[in-house]
Amino acid sequence: MQGKVFMNNNSIKADIIKAGEEALTCLYGGLPLEGLNILRWRKFTSRVITGNTSVQVKSLAPTSDSGQFHSLRVYHQCQKWMSEEVDLDPTDYGWEIKPGKLCPILMELPPTPDKLLNIIRCNCKQNCDTKRCVCRKNGLQCSVGCGECRGLNCSNSVPIAESDFTDE
Repeated sequence: MQGKVFMNNNSIKADIIKAGEEALTCLYGGLPLEGLNILRWRKFTSRVITGNTSVQVKSLAPTSDSGQFHSLRVYHQCQKWMSEEVDLDPTDYGWEIKPGKLCPILMELPPTPDKLLNIIRCNCKQNCDTKRCVCRKNGLQCSVGCGECRGLNCSNSVPIAESDFTDE
């Protein structure tokens, strides 16, 4: 079913997004009608509960938001491959133009709720300068919640300017 949507040159965006989400959910081992956000949450919580390893964000299913842009780009590419006569505007199908280049729109919404980001913290004994740092591994800067560095004086934090503490 999903493949037919991508082969049809008259598919509407809602059908493309729905078919793409169903296909991605299946590829990531989801249940029928589960959806990407629920699948992502289920996989995340099952890994957190076991506590054996840290959760590798890249191993989770994409969010529904990022999945929709991916699906639109896939549809656009399929149409280009199948027919030179199809003239779809890529900016209507998950692409944006940035300084003269066509770039994929990855997502419009944050990848995870802010509350969840606030509970990710490291307990590095050194400088937080390797991928062993949980914060760095998840693409986050160290914060006051981190066990050792507290987001201060480590290589994975924003330097605080003295002017941030002075009143003028």
